[in-house]
Amino acid sequence: MAKSAVFIDQEYLKQFAGEFHPERPERIKVWLDLATSPDGSAFQLLPPKPATRAEIEACHSAGHIALVESTSRSNRFALDGDTITCRDSFGVGLLAAGGFLGLLEAIAAGEFYNGFALVRPPGHHARPEQAMGFCLFNTVAIGARYLTRAHQARRVLVMDWDVHHGNGTQEIFYADPSVLYISTHQYPFYPGTGAAREVGAGGGEGYTINVPLPAGCADGEYLGVFRDVIVPAVKKFQPDWILVSAGFDPHQGDPLGGMGVTEAGFAAMAREMLRLAAEFTENKIAFLLEGGYDLAALRDSVATVLNEMRRPPGADIPATAAAERIQPLIKGILDIHEKYR
Repeated sequence: MAKSAVFIDQEYLKQFAGEFHPERPERIKVWLDLATSPDGSAFQLLPPKPATRAEIEACHSAGHIALVESTSRSNRFALDGDTITCRDSFGVGLLAAGGFLGLLEAIAAGEFYNGFALVRPPGHHARPEQAMGFCLFNTVAIGARYLTRAHQARRVLVMDWDVHHGNGTQEIFYADPSVLYISTHQYPFYPGTGAAREVGAGGGEGYTINVPLPAGCADGEYLGVFRDVIVPAVKKFQPDWILVSAGFDPHQGDPLGGMGVTEAGFAAMAREMLRLAAEFTENKIAFLLEGGYDLAALRDSVATVLNEMRRPPGADIPATAAAERIQPLIKGILDIHEKYR
């Protein structure tokens, strides 16, 4: 079995949004330190190439790219109240997308069994013409579009378990039946999108599945949603590739979220995604870092996912009932998507 790849690079430390900004270099520094230490033999340290403009323009307008590039002339530029750039931000954004594309290429070539791109800044809020929510370019969307165009993937699953809804990813693929976008997120919460009745449009109707969870949901609720909603939807879709927008801000200790997921919960969700990848995609699955702002929780949660990636696919999620309070939500989502089954 080929090794799991971890893509990370010192260049990703250069994105600096301010001393007290939660999206800070330390989010990945612990993994960079391990990758460059004698104990980091399990990590594949490969220098990323920047994504090309054509690769970015598959998801973003030329005007948006030019705006982000223009901020390279300023030590500090606020694209919005949360999304702050420095002189290096544009280059780091290109390297984040390029690192993820490099990981996809390595998996496609059979060099690795699966992989995790520990890049920053995150991307899933970035809209075609707007940076927002710490995100400059929508890295996971750029990756999905790359797979459908460069590798003729017919069906790509994007599973987003960040605590915030990936409004940018949803918007980019809202009318595209080649990409199934599934999001579990705290709701109502930033950015305000992701209601259950947002299901796609035109040819993409039914290919967006939102699971808007109330604050306070923990492992039991998440795993119940995986078992009752997500797994059946993925089995129906039968993806060629699985991409995971892996945000760790649903963790019980995260300062920006209000959920109660533990490291064991993230491990179980990753195990389920890996099992589905073994069943449908010949193990072609790539994880991408999105949110997660408590440094200890982020370190430990990423570690659990990396451990799962290196094991044989596990068994199905046990048939335990999700918490009673979200049973009506699960039923409502299944009722909404009944006509698309």
